[in-house]
Amino acid sequence: MFPEVLSRVVTRLEQARKNGLLQAYALIGGFAVSAWGVSRATLDIDLAVALGTSEPQALSTHLGAAYEAGDADDPLQGAFHLTIEANGQDVPIQLIVLRSKWTDVAFKGVNTLNILGCAVPVVNWHALVLLKLYAGGPVDLQDARSIVAVRTPNAAEREHLVAEADTLGLGQEIRTLFDSLPRS
Repeated sequence: MFPEVLSRVVTRLEQARKNGLLQAYALIGGFAVSAWGVSRATLDIDLAVALGTSEPQALSTHLGAAYEAGDADDPLQGAFHLTIEANGQDVPIQLIVLRSKWTDVAFKGVNTLNILGCAVPVVNWHALVLLKLYAGGPVDLQDARSIVAVRTPNAAEREHLVAEADTLGLGQEIRTLFDSLPRS
């Protein structure tokens, strides 16, 4: 079921990109966590999308998705919600529109990886850790901790993550994460 749905959503997003309805997209949810080496169950597919100058309504119409704009206090600019059916089961898809500084973080280092037999752009593991710390929920924090534990960043990578987290207002969160890991 998931391989078919992932392939279909990537095909739709690639068409939207070619038609100028979005600049970029990348996997950010549970499948991205798994892509970076952490076994993680999930029931949906989450991607970040960079709209550029496109209007959300155009992408919403193209995808058959509902768009919900975030208000001024919302950490997200908005989100598209749609469901794709495969083998008699509905799979929820969320396309997250990040605020501009987070769009820069998410899309500056995207890797195309093979996920369930489909070539998919995935945010790099550094950006995923920062996005998970920003989201801040219990599962997000565990995802960030697990990714760092599996990726075992060297001192330079840790310093880079701390510096980037500091610029994003997440310095304390990344330091707490590093302090929570066993010393090697």
